[in-house]
Amino acid sequence: MIFIHGFVHGDPHPGNILVSPRGQGRFSLVLLDHGIYKELDPKFRLDYCKLWKALISLDVQKILELGEQFGVGKYAKYFPLIFTGRTIDSKSALGTQISGEEKTRIKQDLNSLGMDDISSFMESLPPDFLVILRTDGLLRSILGNLGAPRHVRLLAYAKCAIYGHEEQSRLESGAINRITLQIKTSISYLHLRILIELARLLVQFNDYKHKAKDKLSWMLQKISREVLGWYKALM
Repeated sequence: MIFIHGFVHGDPHPGNILVSPRGQGRFSLVLLDHGIYKELDPKFRLDYCKLWKALISLDVQKILELGEQFGVGKYAKYFPLIFTGRTIDSKSALGTQISGEEKTRIKQDLNSLGMDDISSFMESLPPDFLVILRTDGLLRSILGNLGAPRHVRLLAYAKCAIYGHEEQSRLESGAINRITLQIKTSISYLHLRILIELARLLVQFNDYKHKAKDKLSWMLQKISREVLGWYKALM
């Protein structure tokens, strides 16, 4: 709805969502209560799609560039932290916990912000952003209650952002061009997903390497203590 069609349901809590069975294991999601509803400006929708593509791949230059377009300036560096839980210079894989070093750096950075900074950031955001932030928060809560891994939401956003970015071109294309565009879009998403999985594997490899190193160090210390104990007993 948000990325492709440009509509935001501003209050998608569980009480406003029905699951309607359609038989043979199929179902429809039915949204209720359209009191907080927003139709996004077409340019904002496209820029929001671009932002999510940049957030997933952590394209720093693009994030900062879009931050200028959204009017938040220097505060654009907090977009990755707000939406994906990573810092703009993070080495953590998408959807994983950030390192202790990053947490310390975030805490120091946020402690340096005053109420004027927070007010300035919120006032600078386009009105469309405020509705999206509320919706995103509710979606995170629902997924958390369902026990879904963090990367599930992020990959879904990435896929919709890529398809949403190409939506206007698809509508303006002929039948043959639409098929070609669909293939190119699918390849683009697949490429992004491969990069994400490679980054995740690299982080896991580094974690295993550090754990193995710590385990080896512990074993050597234990052996050294035992050898020293035997030596003292013999003396």
